[in-house]
Amino acid sequence: MQGLTVIFALLSAIGAGTSDFVGGLASRRAAALSITTFSHLGGAAVGVVLALVIIGDPTSADMAWGAVAGVGGAGGILSIYAGYARASVAIAAPVAGVGAAALPALVDALTGGDSLSAVAMAGVATGLVAIALVSMTKTDVEASVGSSLLYGLGGAVGLGLLLLGLAQTGDDAGMWPLAAARFAGFAALLMVMLGTRQPVAVPRAVLGYVVAIAVLNTTANALFILAARAGSTTVAAVVTSMFPAVTVIWAWRVFGERVRRVQVMGVLLALVAVGLIAIA
Repeated sequence: MQGLTVIFALLSAIGAGTSDFVGGLASRRAAALSITTFSHLGGAAVGVVLALVIIGDPTSADMAWGAVAGVGGAGGILSIYAGYARASVAIAAPVAGVGAAALPALVDALTGGDSLSAVAMAGVATGLVAIALVSMTKTDVEASVGSSLLYGLGGAVGLGLLLLGLAQTGDDAGMWPLAAARFAGFAALLMVMLGTRQPVAVPRAVLGYVVAIAVLNTTANALFILAARAGSTTVAAVVTSMFPAVTVIWAWRVFGERVRRVQVMGVLLALVAVGLIAIA
């Protein structure tokens, strides 16, 4: 049974999806890079608090994996944001979503990770399809398929490294690798801000949003770590990566945004996937 893994991963998806929704609200008032950078700084503080509560004894390798995860996650977010602005979201977003889930699953399979039953594998496969469908959205930006794929692959590799790096940390490491991930991600994003000569500040109008994003996203990552440690990394990665469904539901409920048929199908398939994995 993948009970605890599914529960923790679902909670992680809810936190991450809600964080993305709040991030969308904040990006209407300030630059996405500024919001992301300072939410990472706030996330570092949240990570330290979690590390002090969930006591652990990390090794240098655990902290290194955390740092890799943080830099990867920061790079993935930048690639996705660039893809949204300059490429076709309908191509970049599904590639990023499926790739982010598939990378940890592939590494888990190649390194002899937990073997899954046929039913669980069917759930994982259904979940990957669900992530692709729910991530599809319309865009007015005209761009080549090639550039859209590149932005999507950049997001996939970056976010995949985030999940993979966090999953590689030891059970005794506590949440210190997560704190390391947030500090490393903040450092990487800060260098980008300085390199592009953007103001190193966050507008007061979005400060509350930044705090909410920091708490939601860092907690979501912590729940993913618990999910991966409780069972299969593959299951944890796929279920967690269904977070776009949560963002779509929030947009529908709060703003009454029209949900496309393909996204409704994705949400329904996500529920089927979770059910298959849960009973496996």
